[in-house]
Amino acid sequence: MAYATADALIVSGPGDRRPIASVSAELLQAYASDRIAAAIAYPKDRLVRRDFRLARLNMTAWFASEKLADLCGRTLSLREDEDTSATHAEVLALDAEADGWDMPAAWDMQSPFSSREFERILAADNKRGFYHHEGPSWQFYDPARAVGMQTLPTELGIPPWETGSPLRLFLHWAYAADDDMRLTHAATLGLNGRGALIAGASGSGKSGTTLAGLLNGLNSAGDDYVLVEQGSRIVAHSVFTVFKLDTDGLSRTGMERADFGDTRLNWHGKIEFNAAKFRPRAFTDRMEISALLIPEIAGSRNTVIERASMHEAALALTPSAVLQLPGDAEKGFRFFSGLARRLPAFRVRLSKDPVEIAAAIGSFLAREQDDSG
Repeated sequence: MAYATADALIVSGPGDRRPIASVSAELLQAYASDRIAAAIAYPKDRLVRRDFRLARLNMTAWFASEKLADLCGRTLSLREDEDTSATHAEVLALDAEADGWDMPAAWDMQSPFSSREFERILAADNKRGFYHHEGPSWQFYDPARAVGMQTLPTELGIPPWETGSPLRLFLHWAYAADDDMRLTHAATLGLNGRGALIAGASGSGKSGTTLAGLLNGLNSAGDDYVLVEQGSRIVAHSVFTVFKLDTDGLSRTGMERADFGDTRLNWHGKIEFNAAKFRPRAFTDRMEISALLIPEIAGSRNTVIERASMHEAALALTPSAVLQLPGDAEKGFRFFSGLARRLPAFRVRLSKDPVEIAAAIGSFLAREQDDSG
């Protein structure tokens, strides 16, 4: 397949160039290159700058919308101490309400859309990207320059699942440049700075288990996405402060929506709350990981923790972590396969009692720490 170059693509810009209305597979590479270049060239004095100091990454972000800038500031887990080993990335988030910025193009309905083909076309030009049909909106990233851009239809027109994890894909693409780091779809619970990843299918009880631990003496570095770093030791770093929990999971913890103040539900019928503010002493920046827990809502009298296979560990970790974070899938499979080989995995058959669940997991973690010295 032949692809158009950015020079041949008639898009918005200086002079008499006009916006493009739709993008096909043939135009995808050119559209990505043009939007990145146009975002870089956009006058910075019209944008809001925010510098986010994150785990292992310093990100400079430029926003057309102060509301979106504030949302990112509220949800990202920011560091106070400088990390001299941190890498740097830059993101520009613009929207059609900004002066001189075009409405995002829609996908050409005459051009078949395949997520795998979409990724392949961009990867052939060393780019990463994501298209949200309902926006429409686009996210593009150039790993070689560590620069990304997001083009939105309105100032808060991000995909609905990103209200609690904005800039998530840019963080994923930036971290993926290092073979030993990966943004991971998993929760965490720990004790005295050491703990476990909690992974599994939607509805398995991850968030309810994490909140039960958070309320009853355990620590957490995240409930939905964490940065996992594989070195001589495996460490989970907090990236977002927002926790998400459906009403069934909430009821299992003994809490009510009103306990969190804002009782609105997100697009997936879940409440979102800032764990760093809700339980500041229980929310931690980092946690050494020594096990993988795979929860299951059993409703039994007592929580039962039993050994699981490496295959079960890989199935709990890999599919959602790779599919929800497009780009570099092959590296992702290798990363999580390695993680499943290194971490002992355990099924956790959950009782109905959140206090008992937290106590059982706390006792398990204490034993694991004693055994490892």
